[in-house]
Amino acid sequence: MRLLWRFMLPLSLLLVGAASHTRRKSQNDNKARILQELLQELKLNEERGNDDQLKEALDFLRDYNQEADLMSHRMALYEFDFSTNVTDVNSKKVEDQQVLFNSFLQTQKFKAEKFYKESHGWPDDISRQLKFISMAVVSTDPHLAREMAEISSNLSSIYASAKVCETSGDKKCHDLEPDLLDTMANSRDYDELLWAWKGWHDATGPKMKSMYARLVELMNNEAKENGYADEAAVWMEENDETNPSGFEALSDKFLADIMPLYTELHAYVRGRLAKTYGSDRVQDNKPISVHLLGNMWAQDWSSINPVVNPYPNKLFQEAEKGMKKEKLKPIDFFKIAEEFYTSIGLLPMTDAFWKYSMITKPTDGRTVQCHAAAHDMGTGDDFRIHMCTEINMFDFYVVHHEMGHIEYFMEYADQPYGFRGGAHAGFHEAIGDTIGLSVVTPKHLATIGLVDSEEDSDENSISFLLNLALQKVAFIPFGYTIDKWRWRVFRGDIKPNDYTSSWWNMHREYRGVAPPVPRDDPSLFDPGAKYHVPANVPYSRYFISHLLQFQFHEALCAAAGYKGPLHKCDIYRSTDAGAKFM
Repeated sequence: MRLLWRFMLPLSLLLVGAASHTRRKSQNDNKARILQELLQELKLNEERGNDDQLKEALDFLRDYNQEADLMSHRMALYEFDFSTNVTDVNSKKVEDQQVLFNSFLQTQKFKAEKFYKESHGWPDDISRQLKFISMAVVSTDPHLAREMAEISSNLSSIYASAKVCETSGDKKCHDLEPDLLDTMANSRDYDELLWAWKGWHDATGPKMKSMYARLVELMNNEAKENGYADEAAVWMEENDETNPSGFEALSDKFLADIMPLYTELHAYVRGRLAKTYGSDRVQDNKPISVHLLGNMWAQDWSSINPVVNPYPNKLFQEAEKGMKKEKLKPIDFFKIAEEFYTSIGLLPMTDAFWKYSMITKPTDGRTVQCHAAAHDMGTGDDFRIHMCTEINMFDFYVVHHEMGHIEYFMEYADQPYGFRGGAHAGFHEAIGDTIGLSVVTPKHLATIGLVDSEEDSDENSISFLLNLALQKVAFIPFGYTIDKWRWRVFRGDIKPNDYTSSWWNMHREYRGVAPPVPRDDPSLFDPGAKYHVPANVPYSRYFISHLLQFQFHEALCAAAGYKGPLHKCDIYRSTDAGAKFM
């Protein structure tokens, strides 16, 4: 069961732009929505007289939105409970609600299709809601819907509960967060990095492979049942409704545009790593061993900045020292992030956010999903983040990123259910990432007191820009490859026994990286070691976000009146920039 989110500009966004902190409404205070519906109905009656079918459509939408709100709220509650307490009981609640929601959407889909066929000449907000409801991808077989829900929960549980255990000494077992990620980011011991990398991939993928293959089969069947060639076609349409078949070619073009810069970065990093690990382990004109790039998936290379940067000015190390000096706690990261957003005129977090969010990893023995995520609970005033926050610059950035999702949720909280999906998933991701481009600047870190001063020199600018490239440019081919691989899987071009070999062939081709040890055993499933694959979260959104965020940042800096090099711009406290964002 999937709903498709597409480019959309809801009418009420034009009505709420100036209200700022008065825009938020709760589920029990939907005056704006009620007024909008009344105005629509009055307009329709004036233009078309007493059109019975039109009145039925309005009644249908009113009932649909009310029921969808309730069902999505329950779904969000169960999903949050599962993320913050991974148990069989909570997993079953998610599965049951997914099946109920699938059944509801299936019924409403066919009703909406009938109204949509007659909607020519109706106001756009009416016809578009009907269109979106009619395009829900749902299964007509409750048994298959149940199976899909069960597999999805099982895959998530495997990922969340996986551990890597030492083979000597006290044989301590380690979670991905923070233990293994800290090892990958900070160790420079080749063998220790290999132990962490191989251990995680072996602890996750093999348990998932057969389930994932079945999930692909079920998703493709569901897609075909809803008029698509396969699940890849569904994902293409989610990215570009107007030209879904052209999205892959557009992605190819975007990647080709960035590859000259990436190739230079890759060659430079490979040369510096060879000096650290030796030319026998890092060879010229060969892929870089993926475990040496500072991250479990080598999607972000900024952790190896001290190894590869010719001018290691230690900005982020100094910022982390500042965090310790100020005795910052995880909650302080969220307060600092909130103050950034409110300083540019956006909304503060709600009482429910502070009451219900999971900000740190629990110490009561619960298994939790540490991969950070933002949640819209569907009530208009309950928004949450779950995250195992550590005191470091990476998590400082992630907090600002996740809070960007919350800001977006709050901005469209009063929209009808079908319009509460954002303009595009990549747009949604880019909100917080755009703010992050200001947050990591030397100017901002100095302004909020995490570093003593902003030292301006060519060496510091080169150092900062290289670090940004290690984070952003290095990511783009990774963001491209994840879904490129899945599209080929959905189309049947890649068979289950070739899942892992094809995965690494594509990473060699597009990224110039390779596994540190042979991964040819067909029982392996290395894609499952990356959260978004077992969680079935499309990844093109992050690829698109890494292109959009720089365009957004440039526009906001111009709105703020900033003059100078873009990488030094900080929009903190600029309400003009905030107004542009709304």
